[in-house]
Amino acid sequence: MLLAIAAMFGLGLWVSAIARTAAGASGIGQLILYPSLFFAGLWVPREVMAPVLRDIGDWTPLGAAVQALQNSMQGTFPSAQSLLVMAAYAVAFGLLAVRCFRWEQKILAGRQRL
Repeated sequence: MLLAIAAMFGLGLWVSAIARTAAGASGIGQLILYPSLFFAGLWVPREVMAPVLRDIGDWTPLGAAVQALQNSMQGTFPSAQSLLVMAAYAVAFGLLAVRCFRWEQKILAGRQRL
């Protein structure tokens, strides 16, 4: 669960780092969130998805989280692939967020609102 939270938090930090406005961040976030929810099995259960869609979902942070949590609930240890996918998303997008964040522009935008 903590890896899933870290992976999605990393994605959210990256979106906030690259978006220039709140509306832009909302749009980018929706473009990422809805396909992630689909591949996680929110609208179509993963069990009835085509194998290629399940395979794609296994490489998304929420799809990997669902698989890891299902394995845990069934009494088995989550697969290494699921844990590594979530850790990779958390680290990669966390580092991208740090690299892309523009402090000067964010601070100036905050001062203009005051």
